[in-house]
Amino acid sequence: MTISAIPLVAVAGLYLLLTILFLWGTLRVKSSLPGRNMAKGGEKPSSTCHPPPSASVHPDSTEITTAQQKRMPQETRDGVAWEPFVSVIVAARDEEDTIGRCLHSLVRQDYPGERYEVTIVDDRSSDSTAKVVGDFAKGSPNLHLFRVLSNPQKLSGKQHALNIGIKRSKGDIILITDADCVVPDTWMRRTVQSFADEVGLVAGFTLLEGRDMFARIQTVDLLYLLTIAWGATGMGRPTSLIGNNLAFRRKAYEDVGGYNGIGFTVTEDLALLEAIRDRSNWKIGFIADPSHVVTALPAKTLSEFFQQRKRWAVGGLKIQAFGLFLLITAFSLRLLTTLYLFLSPFRAGLLSFAMLGFLAAAVADILIASRGITALKRKDLLRYLPFLTPFQFFYQSIIGISVLFGNRTIQWKGRRYETDSM
Repeated sequence: MTISAIPLVAVAGLYLLLTILFLWGTLRVKSSLPGRNMAKGGEKPSSTCHPPPSASVHPDSTEITTAQQKRMPQETRDGVAWEPFVSVIVAARDEEDTIGRCLHSLVRQDYPGERYEVTIVDDRSSDSTAKVVGDFAKGSPNLHLFRVLSNPQKLSGKQHALNIGIKRSKGDIILITDADCVVPDTWMRRTVQSFADEVGLVAGFTLLEGRDMFARIQTVDLLYLLTIAWGATGMGRPTSLIGNNLAFRRKAYEDVGGYNGIGFTVTEDLALLEAIRDRSNWKIGFIADPSHVVTALPAKTLSEFFQQRKRWAVGGLKIQAFGLFLLITAFSLRLLTTLYLFLSPFRAGLLSFAMLGFLAAAVADILIASRGITALKRKDLLRYLPFLTPFQFFYQSIIGISVLFGNRTIQWKGRRYETDSM
């Protein structure tokens, strides 16, 4: 072994060790946490502290009845059904083509209609998003629409929209999803079941629609990333989540000052996770259950995909030391492997080490993704696993170099953010 091969071998070994730890972490997460008599701080979980909305029936009453007949087992605390009032917040910007299906899924929950509300915050859309929501709300009195007219400098557009929605909602438990998502009928009840007394935030899995190759590879890549988040939570070091399948206690949100207390960020979901984890005593939960998986739309183009992943990477630079260590390890393995491959014609032996680096990454990636696929019962995705590592080498190397050494400007939803000054 030449001295030049030591960095790659060391990083590859570290990457495999982290993989083992993540897999171990997924075995430690309790996806369904039992409730106890008293909530954190001596407050008793209440299901009656807020008045219910006037009605919950959507015109398509047949399908709602079907969903109600398939209700999950009801959780009880002290022998009484525990059904805290839930508020779902959706920030929407130019989503006229997608928000309708999201609304349909939200009003067909197996959770009691009088125990939840849905708040849509139109974030200065230039299309007919507000009209679509307004028309839908006429048949759903527990659906509310608010429109954002301005955006303060101290928050991103989505942060501001979510902040408004949370302030105007009344639920003890806040659920967040996106306007292009579809949630399962059991989403609310399954989420609520995971709020043990000490838990302040709960995350979950999101998978992507689409049957073409690009969409399926994106799905496997996202599943891989969220399985790492699941494992890190089980290790007691929650580092990431996805904001379209997220829930938290209002009390936990207020304890950290809400988004006003967190400040500007392009990854508001990750920032909230870190604030609750680091600035409060609340614990973090993660649900890996097919009945809780949210479905979203994939990026349509490589450009859109790169912008999304770049936004995630920029936000990741501000995470805690452990999370940053994970990012650097993954990026270093891919960068060193690629570098050794390009240098192999000029130095004997480097090709073998480049192949070793790629093999280590492939074994680790497939093990982690397979764990998520098995937990979510999506064996149809197994056939796309061989494409995962080459795809990650491709986009992570490009984005990693861009974020670390280049331009960190983010363009998202028609807005431009200069993150270098964050």
